[in-house]
Amino acid sequence: MKISIKQIIALFVILLTGFIFALFYVSEKQNQIREEVINIDEQAFRLTQETNRLNVFVADYIFRQSPDSLEKWAKTLNSVEQQYEQLLLSTNLNDHSISKRIEADIFRIRKQFSLLQGATSSNDTHWITINLNTYNQNLITHLNKLIKEIRKTATSELSKLTANQRIIFSIITTLAILLLAVIHSALIAPLKIVKHLLYRIGRGDKVIDFRKSHIQEWYQLTSDIESMYYDLKTTTVSKAALESEVEMRRTAEKNANTLARTDYLTGLPNRRRLSELFDLKKREQEKLFLMFLDIDNFKSINDNLSHSVGDELLRCIGRLIKGQLNDNDVVARIGGDEFAILYLSNCEKRAINLARAIRHKLSQPIQLAKSTVRVRCSVGIATYPEDGAQANTLLANADTAMYYAKKHQVETSGIVLYTTQIGNLSRDDFVINQQLKLAIEANEFDVWFQPQINIQTGLVEGFEALLRWRKKDGSFISPELFVPLLEESTDIVEVGNFVIDNAIEFHKRLLDAGYKLSVSINVSAVQLEHADFITTLHQKIISKGLAPEHFPLELTETAIFKNKHKALQSMQTLNELGFSLQLDDFGTGNASLDLLLSQQFDTVKIDKSFTLDAPTKQQTDAVIRSIAKLSRELNFTIVLEGIEQDIHHDLAAKYQIELGQGYYYAKPMPYETAFEWVIDKKMQVKTRSFEVSA
Repeated sequence: MKISIKQIIALFVILLTGFIFALFYVSEKQNQIREEVINIDEQAFRLTQETNRLNVFVADYIFRQSPDSLEKWAKTLNSVEQQYEQLLLSTNLNDHSISKRIEADIFRIRKQFSLLQGATSSNDTHWITINLNTYNQNLITHLNKLIKEIRKTATSELSKLTANQRIIFSIITTLAILLLAVIHSALIAPLKIVKHLLYRIGRGDKVIDFRKSHIQEWYQLTSDIESMYYDLKTTTVSKAALESEVEMRRTAEKNANTLARTDYLTGLPNRRRLSELFDLKKREQEKLFLMFLDIDNFKSINDNLSHSVGDELLRCIGRLIKGQLNDNDVVARIGGDEFAILYLSNCEKRAINLARAIRHKLSQPIQLAKSTVRVRCSVGIATYPEDGAQANTLLANADTAMYYAKKHQVETSGIVLYTTQIGNLSRDDFVINQQLKLAIEANEFDVWFQPQINIQTGLVEGFEALLRWRKKDGSFISPELFVPLLEESTDIVEVGNFVIDNAIEFHKRLLDAGYKLSVSINVSAVQLEHADFITTLHQKIISKGLAPEHFPLELTETAIFKNKHKALQSMQTLNELGFSLQLDDFGTGNASLDLLLSQQFDTVKIDKSFTLDAPTKQQTDAVIRSIAKLSRELNFTIVLEGIEQDIHHDLAAKYQIELGQGYYYAKPMPYETAFEWVIDKKMQVKTRSFEVSA
């Protein structure tokens, strides 16, 4: 059963009003009784005075025998009787025994007064007056008793009224307490429950017990809140959920900021964090160095040992570099196999020594989980503020110096300090790179051919297909400038196919003219790693009805060591398909003897730098002699590049080198020129030492 707050309040107001009215009535009744007691006391006092006067009048009559005294006595007695009757009327004690005695006393007094009026002798008068005095005294005594009784009755009534008043007051107090309890139960307690419900709803508690009050209004309010809660639950987010979401987003933002400044693989600072740290450090340092470090041939580690091993190696390299630094120095991973180091020092020599220490540390065997590897790195160093005031500028300049060090390992020992000259060279490379893109689209490339001559007979043994770049204005870009850049990009695949097509066409034209001459083709590391390179090359040749053996493939040591394992596999496949492999620029790379012993090559081409230095440097001459001797013992054919003078030709003849190539015999020639040259020379070349006829 539900009861409304209005009903509860109305009930308590009615009860409280009734009892307050009763309390008021009792209080009024008490006051009335008190006033009556006061009036009775006054009447009793007057009555007592009048009664006492009776004795005075009797004594006066006895003494003077004055009729006037009797008259006064009679009036006084009438007054006493009248006042007595009024007193009885106000007290309702008519039937009380004392009232009867007082009436008897008054009757006797009147009777004695009548006898006194008719007394004839003094003796009669004497006894009558004695009786009057006695009855008067009895009347006074009985009146006093009556007054006491009246007071007693009034006191009893006051006591009853006071007791009733206490009872009523207790009831009112109890009702007030009950009212407070009801108010608490009907208003405060439900309000607390509703407040707690709202708090839990705001907090986002998933389970809420909607306890409903028996009070109609609170029951309805709780029901409305419950309905509102389930409605809001489907359309809004609770405060707790919102706070959780905000906290989650704040944490995510903090983590994102950390991740945005941290390399995910190594845990080192990334490029962004490096830039921020640079801005902080340069405020503390007048001079500092930024080093750019790149792992040489890192791709081969990924390809041959797996990317997981490569990742493990990068983490290990990061730790090794960090171990070489001071606490205030910073190492960051820029991306891939590239690291940057902020070295806080004013001494250039110390910076170079640190770079050397890092290169030496990384060159030691590195023990990984399943492998032991050795790596080599190239380091470029830029100086603040000489080489730039901003992190990006310094990093770009250090990167430029690093690439120069990588391209000139022998000259630089893998460490280069940035200079303006190096920067200009880099910008030239950049310009050429941009022009290369346009050259490919504009078909500015051409394939020229340079003959390879038999040193002993002077006969043309074959040609090398060489790429040339002639700009639209007729000027040429040196192959030494653009070929290395081209080999670093995937564009070499497209251009390489262009060279292959021209080499096949040139060989076929020579063959059709009766000249069975081989045409060697240079192959880069990028081509060798390309998925369908071998298949495409082989298909192009056999589709023309030609044999792979007439198209020797020239590979440099550097190209092979970029991914040695993959390169050796590809070389084996090429050998199986009938291709002849030539080791180009022999002596300029690393581990050449290791390659010779792999038995993948049948021809070794000695780099032209040895040929040009041999006449003036005995050590270089000795190197050529040793290579020639070793190659003969290993059954390799030798080609000496860079023969430009008689002395170079004589050098080749002296050391029994089979083939020579250089300006001394013929410069590289365009397609038509080379073909006409063959027709004109009839495959014979005149030298200072001899002349060979057809």
